[in-house]
Amino acid sequence: MQASSDMVDYHISTAFQALHSQENNIRIEDDTPTGNLASVDIATEENLNNLIKVGEELLKKRVARVNLDSGVFEPAYKATNEEALVKEKELREARSPHGKFIALRKI
Repeated sequence: MQASSDMVDYHISTAFQALHSQENNIRIEDDTPTGNLASVDIATEENLNNLIKVGEELLKKRVARVNLDSGVFEPAYKATNEEALVKEKELREARSPHGKFIALRKI
């Protein structure tokens, strides 16, 4: 499945570069899980709990992007994945005509 992920990275990065919007792309992924964690069809409670832990750890990591020349993940900027997702959510709500309504519903 690594080749499929690499192709997605390449095509998404190329599209964002063509639009001069590289900084607007965030793709959070982890290529380190092995064994049961790497399987998409083991839905035991233990495996699901372990996947939650992997996801929580990913949120704490710095935002990284794949260098298309080397194929290596490199830090993109100082924010963590969690901080980047919060920022993206805030920007999306601010730009949306429904954003203020959504924010008011939370009160």
